[in-house]
Amino acid sequence: MSKFLNSDNAVMRALSKIFDMGWLSLIYLVFCLPVFTIGAATTSLYYVSAKVLRHNRSYVWREFWHSFKDNFRQSTIVWVIMALVYLLLAWNIQIMGITDEASEYGGYFAGAYLAMMVIIACIGCYVFPIMSRFQMKITHILRLSLYCAFRHIIHTVLLLAILILAGLGIYLGIYTQIILMLLIVPGLAGFLYTFPMEHVMRKYMPKQEKRYTEDGEEIVEWYNE
Repeated sequence: MSKFLNSDNAVMRALSKIFDMGWLSLIYLVFCLPVFTIGAATTSLYYVSAKVLRHNRSYVWREFWHSFKDNFRQSTIVWVIMALVYLLLAWNIQIMGITDEASEYGGYFAGAYLAMMVIIACIGCYVFPIMSRFQMKITHILRLSLYCAFRHIIHTVLLLAILILAGLGIYLGIYTQIILMLLIVPGLAGFLYTFPMEHVMRKYMPKQEKRYTEDGEEIVEWYNE
């Protein structure tokens, strides 16, 4: 019995991970309620998923709030801009479908708008994780996100698949009123998201000089483990 309750036991570690995912999901959903905070909440979701869930560093609430405060301004600006552009493109596609005047070229315009929506979605796969890790101007973040979206196309497809499945999971959780789905999907999606995303992020991390503790042990940042 004592072995089962030991915190180093595999079962206890798994239960602790599941609890952290649920706690992170709850915090994320609450912080998304004002809608305009979705960007900052998503940035924090990834930061906690990578640091706490993936690398077992620190605590969910502490790191979520830390990231939320630090990235609120940039994340909110980017989120609002992307959401408005996305809605505008979707509205234009709808107009193309109901306006007779544009019927001759409506299909071409709708296809172009749809392609732009896909590009924005691909950029969105990277922009908030990058914002959680790097201190850069918004224009640089968007350029790097666009570059990564097409430079690492296989990773982008995997990230999009995770986002789509997560969206469906949250929708089903709301539609079926199964609260358990809402309490596990965001955290689980964030955790799974770190695997392809961290593989990409490591390629752009600046090399740092080696540092050592007083005992001579090398200090390794959590994201380089």
